[in-house]
Amino acid sequence: MQDNFYYSEEKLLFDNEVKVNYRIAKVLFYIAVTVIPLVIVLQLLGVFIYYMVDAIMAIVTAFILLIMPRILTIVHVHKKKWFKYILLFLVIMMLPLIYLEYDYMVLILWIFPLLISCMYFSNRLNTITVIFDVVVLGFTSYYRSYQRLQNNLISQRIGGLFKDFIISYITYAMLVMISYVIIYLLTKKTNELLQDAIKKKEFEILSITDSMTGIYNYRYLMSELEKNQELFHKENIPFAAVLFDVDHFKSINDTYGHVEGDCALQAIVKCLQNMVRENDVIGRYGGEEFMVILSDTTVNEAYMIAEKCRQAISRLKIENLDTYISISGGVAEYNGENIKDYIRSMDEKMYDAKNNGRNIIIA
Repeated sequence: MQDNFYYSEEKLLFDNEVKVNYRIAKVLFYIAVTVIPLVIVLQLLGVFIYYMVDAIMAIVTAFILLIMPRILTIVHVHKKKWFKYILLFLVIMMLPLIYLEYDYMVLILWIFPLLISCMYFSNRLNTITVIFDVVVLGFTSYYRSYQRLQNNLISQRIGGLFKDFIISYITYAMLVMISYVIIYLLTKKTNELLQDAIKKKEFEILSITDSMTGIYNYRYLMSELEKNQELFHKENIPFAAVLFDVDHFKSINDTYGHVEGDCALQAIVKCLQNMVRENDVIGRYGGEEFMVILSDTTVNEAYMIAEKCRQAISRLKIENLDTYISISGGVAEYNGENIKDYIRSMDEKMYDAKNNGRNIIIA
């Protein structure tokens, strides 16, 4: 069963963001469980100049910050619009912990948030990331200079502290911003291609969508029937379809008006969507006729689903209508004939239902 296909550019971009959120969270988790233990081993082997006791808290905290996004994906927080900001916040706040312990050896890590940000193809997010990255880097650089002053590595004078901070901060900040410009230029073309792909997808969705009901149109139904026909001939996978027609719909339009008639069709569509299975395809065949295509389904199974739909619609109370609506339907299983003949068989059964008193399903 498909959702209403009124997609916007923002919705399509967000669908892409959700996938990026999940993948980045997984990458950060893998970094945490591989790189962090490697750093601890190297620390124990004496590769770094600091003792383990000096760095253990920073390493453990960085580990927790890196695995946090993956933990949040378990409860599907990555599907929220604000998740990318939380993700970048955790990554940027992890950097001072490592940098203060290992200084110049991990200076390149300040570019890491920019690499993540550029994967979202959002100039606004990139700008926020650069600003936040540079601000945190400023506080970290000052604290680093203060540490150097305490360790008598720079002059005790205030000017010495300030000079050391300014030189290091400007150097590091320039590195971050230059890196951002390079990354931006490299991803600009990709961003343009993504926007073009989104617009193409929008046009594609509009071309297969019925504008009034929001479900698939005749064009998509035909392509879906052909796809199932191909699977039937190649892999012998059965399928069936149901053709529904709303009973006495002309009298509804004549009595209540076309606006109420459209509302009635929309209510029927919503009811059908709630009755069929997730993978079933619903489309508007034309006028007040709807088709449901049921993949990997026999005629008996299709009849049961169609009967459930008929019963649900017969109980449907539609606002502003003081009468109940019913549908008649014809069910047919595909047996290898051409598509036109297959549709004709459904159509004949549907008219048999009409001629036998309406509000029934014939298979």
